[in-house]
Amino acid sequence: MINNDQRLEIFIAQTENVRELEKAWLYLNRQLNEGIRSKSDQAVAISTKFLALSYCALAEAKFSKLIHTPYGLHLPLIDQIKAASHERGVKAGWEKCIELTLRSVPKGKHNHLPNVRKKLLGLVDKYIFDPSLLRNKLAHGQWVSALNRDNTAKNAKATAQINNLDVTKLYKKKFALEKLSSLVEDLIESPTKAHLNSYWDHIIGLESRLAEMDLWTYSQKKSSILSKAAGARCVACGRRS
Repeated sequence: MINNDQRLEIFIAQTENVRELEKAWLYLNRQLNEGIRSKSDQAVAISTKFLALSYCALAEAKFSKLIHTPYGLHLPLIDQIKAASHERGVKAGWEKCIELTLRSVPKGKHNHLPNVRKKLLGLVDKYIFDPSLLRNKLAHGQWVSALNRDNTAKNAKATAQINNLDVTKLYKKKFALEKLSSLVEDLIESPTKAHLNSYWDHIIGLESRLAEMDLWTYSQKKSSILSKAAGARCVACGRRS
């Protein structure tokens, strides 16, 4: 089990990692948008895969930063969360983190905690996924055709997952990751001041925003970027004439 000094060291390290990964995300997103503007499907596909790798790294760094929040979870609880994540994946780690954190929150009135628990776990189930499979396939050079664990045959499911990567879905997952991290961090830092009324409003607001984002498609993103590019060219032509 780590001690408090080690917890702080990990938190600082992961804070630095998250900051740099956010910069990487912005850079890769600009590259992807440029690929759309230049109408290069290959450039878009390559940038999307790098963006997926960036998301995988960011998801793991953010979760590690979250559970090592100073003066937050008791150290034995952090070990339990890490064990769940190691044995059953990142999603299980999130679920364990929420379950253990909510135990420290006063019960309050109007079934606040059961409802909050249900909503948070539902959001984790829908929007947080274990990025290790995708990360490992891409990191081992399986960019088009994924292989099974023993590298003895093609893995059809993983291959489809890689080839169906959609940047708008990555945006949704990243947005959900950020907001869920903030919600759970609030509980970790202030379990006795869980803002019973406003906290519920934040969860409902997040659900509403994610429902809106579920309707957003890559075709819409592409059309928007190309329309803006065409408009910019028209403005430039007008200035030259």
